[in-house]
Amino acid sequence: MGNSCSSGQAHKDKDNISQHSEEPNCCARRSPSYRVTKPSFDASAEQPQELLEPQPFKDRKPQLKGPRAPVGSSVSDSISLSSPVACPSPREDVVGPPIPANVAALPEEHRSYLLGKNPGQRTRRRRAMLIYVCAADSQDCCAEKGALQCGAAARLRVRARKRGWRVHVADLHWRSPLEQQRDHRFPVLCIAELARQSELGAVVPVLFLNSNLGTPLLPHTLECADFKAALEAAEDENDKTLLNKWYSLDSSTTPPCYRLVRGAPARWRREMAKALNVLVRTLPQEACDAYLTTVLEQEVQHTVLMSSEAARRCVWVCRAAAEPPPTDAHDLAHHQELQRRLANLQKDLRMNLSERNIIRASVRGRNSSVSGGNDDEYTAGVRVALAERLDALLDGLVVEGETPAGYCGVPTSLFEEISEHLAFCQKATQCTSNREITLNELKMYVQSESRVPLVLLGGAGCGKATLLARAAALAHTWLADLALVVRFVGLTSQSSSSHQLLKSIVDQLHVLHTGTVYRGRNDASSLASALGRLTRSVSRSRPLLLCVAAADALRGARWLPDTLPSRCKMILTVTEEADEPSSSAIMAVISSEDGPKVVRAPPVGPEEAKAVLTACAATYSKTGAASPPDDAVKAVQKCTLPLYAKILAWQISLSAETFTELSEETTPELVICEDLEGQLAQILVTTEAALGAERVKACLSLLTASRRGLDDTEILDMLAHDELFRSEETYLPWAPASLFWPQLGALLAPWLRWDARGAARWRDAALAAAAAERYLAPDPLLARRTLAEYYEGHWYTENDPKMAGRLVSQENKFSDEWYNTRKLDELPFQHYHILKEDPEAFSMKPYFTNLAWVHDKLAATDTGHFLEDIALVHIDPLPEHIQILKDLFETHSYALDYDHRQFHGLLRATMQKRQRDGHEIDTDLVQDWMRGLWEPPVPTFYPANDDYWRVTQEKDDISILDGFDSKTFDLVVRFDTRGNFVATVSTEREEICVWDVSKCKLVRKLVGVTHPINLVPIDEYRCVVLCRRELRVYDLDQGKFVVTLKGVMNQKMPFYGLHDSTHLVTLSRNRMYVNLMNIETGDCVTTFKAGEDRFLNSLLVSGDGRVLVCGDETQKPFPLLVWSLTSRKLLYDLRIPHHDFITSKAAITYEGSYVCVVSRELEEPSPNFIVVYDLQSGTLFKKWKPGCDTVALAISSVDGCVVSGLADTRILVWDLVTGNCRLTLRGHVAAPSLLRLAKSGGVLMSSDETCKDLSVRLWDLHTGKLIAVYTPPERITSCEILLGGSVLALALEDYKEIMCVKLYGPAVDSVRHGRDCEYDDKPYGDVDNEGKTFDVRGMENM
Repeated sequence: MGNSCSSGQAHKDKDNISQHSEEPNCCARRSPSYRVTKPSFDASAEQPQELLEPQPFKDRKPQLKGPRAPVGSSVSDSISLSSPVACPSPREDVVGPPIPANVAALPEEHRSYLLGKNPGQRTRRRRAMLIYVCAADSQDCCAEKGALQCGAAARLRVRARKRGWRVHVADLHWRSPLEQQRDHRFPVLCIAELARQSELGAVVPVLFLNSNLGTPLLPHTLECADFKAALEAAEDENDKTLLNKWYSLDSSTTPPCYRLVRGAPARWRREMAKALNVLVRTLPQEACDAYLTTVLEQEVQHTVLMSSEAARRCVWVCRAAAEPPPTDAHDLAHHQELQRRLANLQKDLRMNLSERNIIRASVRGRNSSVSGGNDDEYTAGVRVALAERLDALLDGLVVEGETPAGYCGVPTSLFEEISEHLAFCQKATQCTSNREITLNELKMYVQSESRVPLVLLGGAGCGKATLLARAAALAHTWLADLALVVRFVGLTSQSSSSHQLLKSIVDQLHVLHTGTVYRGRNDASSLASALGRLTRSVSRSRPLLLCVAAADALRGARWLPDTLPSRCKMILTVTEEADEPSSSAIMAVISSEDGPKVVRAPPVGPEEAKAVLTACAATYSKTGAASPPDDAVKAVQKCTLPLYAKILAWQISLSAETFTELSEETTPELVICEDLEGQLAQILVTTEAALGAERVKACLSLLTASRRGLDDTEILDMLAHDELFRSEETYLPWAPASLFWPQLGALLAPWLRWDARGAARWRDAALAAAAAERYLAPDPLLARRTLAEYYEGHWYTENDPKMAGRLVSQENKFSDEWYNTRKLDELPFQHYHILKEDPEAFSMKPYFTNLAWVHDKLAATDTGHFLEDIALVHIDPLPEHIQILKDLFETHSYALDYDHRQFHGLLRATMQKRQRDGHEIDTDLVQDWMRGLWEPPVPTFYPANDDYWRVTQEKDDISILDGFDSKTFDLVVRFDTRGNFVATVSTEREEICVWDVSKCKLVRKLVGVTHPINLVPIDEYRCVVLCRRELRVYDLDQGKFVVTLKGVMNQKMPFYGLHDSTHLVTLSRNRMYVNLMNIETGDCVTTFKAGEDRFLNSLLVSGDGRVLVCGDETQKPFPLLVWSLTSRKLLYDLRIPHHDFITSKAAITYEGSYVCVVSRELEEPSPNFIVVYDLQSGTLFKKWKPGCDTVALAISSVDGCVVSGLADTRILVWDLVTGNCRLTLRGHVAAPSLLRLAKSGGVLMSSDETCKDLSVRLWDLHTGKLIAVYTPPERITSCEILLGGSVLALALEDYKEIMCVKLYGPAVDSVRHGRDCEYDDKPYGDVDNEGKTFDVRGMENM
């Protein structure tokens, strides 16, 4: 336990023996990644009597001996004193105004997010595996695609949900009329869908390619030089005539080109083969490779050949079969060209794809009717092979996508929220027109001394949000060291309501000021007060700018300030109402005598509107649209709103981008309305004309009615059960739906956005309102009932095997860690609208009455989302059960958002508080709740102290933030022989107390102990106490002083440990030797001397007192000295060349067989690593490199493992026998720097000593599962695990007793076993002394 290290002379780690000592089996599959070097050996490095990292003893397994006591001990810390923590590696200081230490320790990317800086292009790691199907001939691979859709992918989807991932299959190849038309529309649609999916997650291409490249396509455009060369090479006049017929000169492009006549493939389909043959014969081979591509080749080009990641994940299913030669001699040249291209493509695939991802399906046994749907042996084999590869790919993606719950005490969710807004802000800046005058006004405001908010006012679609985004992007150049907080209302779920938005802003400011998120009450009043305090505090150290776009959507947001502190500015965008300009509710909230300052978004000029029209038309067109028609140019001269011009540009691009089959040459009519509202409606009208009014209405009504949008999989699930999207002509009846949704998404791409979870949502609020009026107003409940039925799982009862890919169960809980977030979020919202006229019935739905549902909803989302549901209950006053839930989520939001497992314990505390306040239980429902909370359905920690609630009383935030709390107890120590009791040390009050944790009772108190610092029990009554620099022995039962040991301790390293019941080992004052002291007489018995001028810096004693390990900071390389205390001899001098041991992070087994210690290279900046020595042979046993700094260690001989806490918040459990990483434990938001093992083994308690993470976690080391979590109301100063983990003893700031937290709920085997082994019902010592206080002041002088 007590060790420290100081660095020595630096050397490069090139020592061969050090490299040789790495275990080869440490890279097993279950282990994290390691830095493994090739072994080598240098015999000359060995020296007698000094083991320079000896070779590992590989041929025998460790003999894990249990302790001699009846109850085995897995206590990892030696019986010694805590020592200084080793200094971390030097890091670059943060330049600028002061920020909290843990914020300064954050990676640069996360620190930039908190300050409102976009760190650049980031990889958005979304939990989505998107399977994109590439099929050369959809008719030739029906059985294989069926095996994927209804077999492998359906099973994979269920498996992925249990790990928090989403699986979607995008398949556009169904032999549809659009595909058969053989023009550019289908490949453009495929590439657009592929690009969209690439933005939403990890694309996994599944390629079905046999002996056919698929439908050949004529090139959409030909360069003038190539076209003229083809004409010259054509010997037959008919060939020239054919080329001139199919292609026409387009002089509007730069440079001019020859473009395929629109509608030509549909009108002259019979001549297409001839035209292709002409091009094959007349174009050179290089030109053929560039122009004559099939859809499949384009898909492969955009995945495998352009992305190494996509190539690594691509799966290729192929059948060996020869393509029959063409019967028509005219097609021979083209057939040969396709075969050449096929061979080249197959060669590229074999070169870029992993061999294990190539599935070679055997033709044998494949009967001729397999295409008709027989699930024969062949199809089953393909299904199994696909499932195996896709499962492996999912496993890899899950490992790559794992992120910690937090960084340096700040939850990851806050960084994700901020990054979403900053990324949207960056995109919005690209859409801004020339607004230099207005930007200059905003700049002058930001740099001024103004103390009122600024409102950017303008009509809908005038570009307010883009102006705000550009101002936010430039703000850091306007003011140095600026802290920017930017939010776009409705962009994310955390910004969807006034309350959620306020909480998000307060959290960001709270981290900037204190280093932690807000921990107070989660109600509007408390949050508004916190916002005022935080803006004042943050703006004292640096300028602060708050930007809120679309603030008018927050009608009634009373928390917006009307005045601001010095150096704090706020910019809001508000839409000007047509009937009452500048009179929105937001304007009323922020109005004061001096403000707000109003800046109107300037109107766009005619020329600028024309430029927007032209630029957007070119952007929306994927095939190069011509210049906008004169009618459109004239229209934007009258209505110059940027949004109006964008809508017209989109309509113009539809002439080439309808993604629908054409029977004749038709151009969609360009309908121009005089105002923005009419043009918005034209978006929906034009979409209906392109894709069918009924089908568009069915799809968009679901999208509009949803609470937070729908992802691709959800939409396909629902459309697949609608007859409008079913066909008997396709292999799978719901295939039309899988083509329709990509068509709709591509068509409405400028008007839809996809959020962080991949859900499609309306980009513009005005368009969303128009869609609601058009699709929901006629029958407001139809779409909502469909959504409710889907999320309630009504359709899962179908047994059609061809619907397997679109049937999904809708249970609340997928696995121990992952829940059905979409169902838990959508159902209350949909039933609120269905029962809008009956709020009483809505309030009695399971969403508010069933505690299992409430718990699951909390686990899937957070308290803010549940408070949104409560806000839907429009009853005044609220029913009793809803008021209780509201009080719970407002009072304990921090603990519940940290971990949902605390729900039942905190609900019990909330209901007991109501009873203390005089509120009687009025309903049977709440009575049932109260009875069930005494035995909660999940393991739950609950304080057993009678008056624990006093410490939970509200206190001023500043006292928590600025260190005004008092530390009541400095140390909690358990007695190994008495499982029910702990001793506490209070240095300031000079007290030592003994507590019975099973009864939460003080049994002894010793006062007048001179400045106690540390305590080591000798037996159940006697203990050695470090008092300043002296060691004294006290009898805790009789409350008396026994003896003072001779000598004084080193001031900085007062280390000592117990040898046996009568002897103690101590580090001498000069640190050059170790003394063996007699506890009964206080005399020095003998001395262990390391040598001349060798200074020891740590002392570690095994639990049985037989082995002593010390670190020597003077010798190079840094040695570990191992003594036998029984024989009193130096056993080993262990060292690793060019490395230091960080002995403050070390642990030894109870019987002293193994010691583990953290080591680091002297000059290399690589993370430290863990070494384990076998002390029976003095050899290096294991070396583990987790790739991240280790901050805490524990070792257990009972469990045969080493437990390491890492700086990236993970806890790794290493197997002492195999050397593999046995378990990875996640959940902390800061590095778990305190690890304590239950005395009987099997259970681990972890926490953060720095209190950046306030909570303690209890883990089952047999299963790797989290047992329970407890977030105390105050910081923990010390803690201990007792009775197998059934009780935790916590010392809290500002609490005068030890808090005894007991575990309730279902029994956990490992905890029950530990409790049975450790429980002790005997009283502590002399019963006549129970509860007494003894004054030992001055006894040492008697």
